[in-house]
Amino acid sequence: MWWNGIWHFNDLTAAASGAPNAASNPHGYIFNAQGTQHVNFLGPDAHVHELWWDSGGWHHNDLTAAAGAPSGVGDPRGYMFDAQGTQHVNYMGTDNHVHELWWDGSWHHNDLTVAAGAPNCIGDPVGYMFNAQGTQHVNYRGADNHVHELWWDGSWHHNDLTAAAGAPVAAGNPVGYMFEDQETQHVNYLGADGHVHELWWDGSWHHNDLTVAAGAQNAVSNPVGYAFELQGTQHVNYRGSDSHVHELWWDSGGWHLNDLTTASGAPANATDNPKGYMFAQQDTQHVLYAGGDKLIHELWWG
Repeated sequence: MWWNGIWHFNDLTAAASGAPNAASNPHGYIFNAQGTQHVNFLGPDAHVHELWWDSGGWHHNDLTAAAGAPSGVGDPRGYMFDAQGTQHVNYMGTDNHVHELWWDGSWHHNDLTVAAGAPNCIGDPVGYMFNAQGTQHVNYRGADNHVHELWWDGSWHHNDLTAAAGAPVAAGNPVGYMFEDQETQHVNYLGADGHVHELWWDGSWHHNDLTVAAGAQNAVSNPVGYAFELQGTQHVNYRGSDSHVHELWWDSGGWHLNDLTTASGAPANATDNPKGYMFAQQDTQHVLYAGGDKLIHELWWG
């Protein structure tokens, strides 16, 4: 579904000749270096597939075949790396290793678990770039329920963020983002206590219980955060036990709570993990979720 003043629908599988059906959730990102769009998903063949758009329309690419990579499980997630003009797609392999497919003109494969000497994963890895230092970071949950980080500064390294920050164990997949306004990194995850926890970096790693900090309701989904650079704020969205979409947001006064379902008069019965993002072109924020009516709902701020 795409917006240019009004909302439109496009069947990307049909639009990209030769694309297979999806067997996982799709995930998209933009690639500034070439002005293209990319959507990754796992096919019924356990390959990572890509639907990508340029001025000629939508195209299909089997990234697993292109890179000679092993099969995957779960949901692959990609991101761009501005510092080198490259693309990166991370996924969990059938060997429980974190695998990377990366592009610099052609697609390559890298086993990040082996490269960094890291422990196996039991959930989907999610990566992001950190412009302040020109590094890449991939977060995942290990078999010890710790949040682990694989990070790159020319070579790949491993860090146990749970141990580094003295944080509680995780019960879901962690998701990280950069906050350029303060040159910090932030990783959010669902704890075994039903709280939203944050691991954040400003030269070293720290822990913060955002549920306690904001006096918020417990979560029943994986939290997903993003930075809103226009106002120098941070936002973390999750589904509460009341099936409302809740927001934890930060400004210089600390962490605050907002019930977005109530604030917007939106239907309740959110049934999945809400996902938010900023839209820099119009200085707006958008949170998407599936409702009990199986429709996609948008909460937006402007």
